[in-house]
Amino acid sequence: MTTPRLVVSAPFGNYVQPEGAVATLGTFTALRRPGRLWRILKTVRYYPRLRAWVNKIGLRNPGIEWLERKVDAGKITCADKLVSVHGFSPDEWWRLLDGIQRVRPLAVELNMSCPNVGEIDWPEDLFARAIGTGVPVIAKLPPVQFETMFEQAWAAGIRSFHACNTLPVPAGGLSGKPLKPVALQCIRRLHELVGSSADELRLIGGGGIRAVEDVDDYAAHGVVAVAVGTKVMNPGYLLSDRGIRGIRARAEGLLAGRPDIVSPPGHP
Repeated sequence: MTTPRLVVSAPFGNYVQPEGAVATLGTFTALRRPGRLWRILKTVRYYPRLRAWVNKIGLRNPGIEWLERKVDAGKITCADKLVSVHGFSPDEWWRLLDGIQRVRPLAVELNMSCPNVGEIDWPEDLFARAIGTGVPVIAKLPPVQFETMFEQAWAAGIRSFHACNTLPVPAGGLSGKPLKPVALQCIRRLHELVGSSADELRLIGGGGIRAVEDVDDYAAHGVVAVAVGTKVMNPGYLLSDRGIRGIRARAEGLLAGRPDIVSPPGHP
């Protein structure tokens, strides 16, 4: 199965699922983290002078059991979607991976980098156990201080990465135009880290993609897909040929023929 070249990042993939794009559901945690939708979305603020968005959503979600129930009832299918998860302890990570085995998404995205949940830690064998679910794995990296995380995931056999998450600032997670050069630098560094094995690396590039020209820049850095996030909350962006429709078309054209976003476990 060939997946689209445009990804809608979590949590926005819960609400906006454009035709021809792959939505990311979540981010799900082991336990419910309550919060009314309207209050959550009020944390998303746009700063025109910076052309930047800041959010403090903080992984508010109904919990992985909710998703399991919806899939069991036939109300949600995950086979064509990514599912993002984040654990706050080893036991929570294992519970999430059990849930992933039950809902069988297109791939599981390990959200290793949300700036709104404090210090990120992970069990030593997380990446190996994620691969052991039999579901393709993507690790979503932070924009900075990602080297150790990446090297451990790579050593465990993960080859698909999302670069990158929002940039930590005092008001929350910053996205939009200022994130783009940071994301591109992250991607360049990842290529340096893998060296001669770069042909195995599968990168989803995201951050500051506002127009079709931004896709060109990410394509030049060797990504296999591009991701959009906060910007999809703008209805004009969804309807305009200069918005998501044009971005999807440019991504499909420029990235055609490159490796797929994910591959079966054990097949980089």
